[in-house]
Amino acid sequence: MTDELLWSAFVALFLGALFFAWPRPPRWSPALFHHAVLANLHGGELEKANATLDDWKARCEAVIPRGPRPPAAGWTGDPALLGPDHDPSVRIGAACTWLALGEGEEKALATVSRRLADVRLAWIGPGAVTVPHVEGGAVASLEAAAASLGARHHRLVLVLSGDATAALTALREAPGLRDQLRAVVLVEATIDPDFLATRLSQEAFDTELAQSIPWFVYRSAGQPELAEPPIPASGRRAIAVHDLGELPPAWQEDPHLRRALATLLAALA
Repeated sequence: MTDELLWSAFVALFLGALFFAWPRPPRWSPALFHHAVLANLHGGELEKANATLDDWKARCEAVIPRGPRPPAAGWTGDPALLGPDHDPSVRIGAACTWLALGEGEEKALATVSRRLADVRLAWIGPGAVTVPHVEGGAVASLEAAAASLGARHHRLVLVLSGDATAALTALREAPGLRDQLRAVVLVEATIDPDFLATRLSQEAFDTELAQSIPWFVYRSAGQPELAEPPIPASGRRAIAVHDLGELPPAWQEDPHLRRALATLLAALA
């Protein structure tokens, strides 16, 4: 009986240790983080203008992309309540607190810039805008995007707008470039239905390294969400789709939206 009790205790301790040591997926939501940053940036601007809480709520209603569900306290609630998984000082750097981001403190901005020093951005399609802290801009093709990477350690943020089918077709045939991706961003982009049905898969966009490339999707009004391709039997998830919601009509005039995107890119592991 003593041996049985000892064995049972050993098994219980082993399973307990395995439970706490087993790697778990991160609990953060990129869409929630992006929107919280965007709301915080607008809140910092309005606070400097001595605006009211109602002014801030109205601003958020007008500028935050619709889709992702807000936290219990709404977008104007204290972002610290989102916890350490969404804390920019944890994900980006100690100087990059919620307060410092909202107030645009130089130390916070410098921290974001350092995190993005090796990132290059290439925008294929109409309506290109600059993204702060990220080098690069509009290019004509995926080949030009690849050429913008000056060194092997550089990582590419590929932004696609308009009809993205040709660029995604080229990306499907460029495994080396996929290994250098930090993220794909779709901005009111359209994709041919046949491509979605037959050529967009986890296997087709796999990478040499075991990593998931985030695909961030900004949608136009009424545009359906992009469905993430099914996970294959291998369990390799090469594409991780994150819906950032429907863009407001005047999104190109909002510099905070671009700052929110830059902060999201800096927060990626």
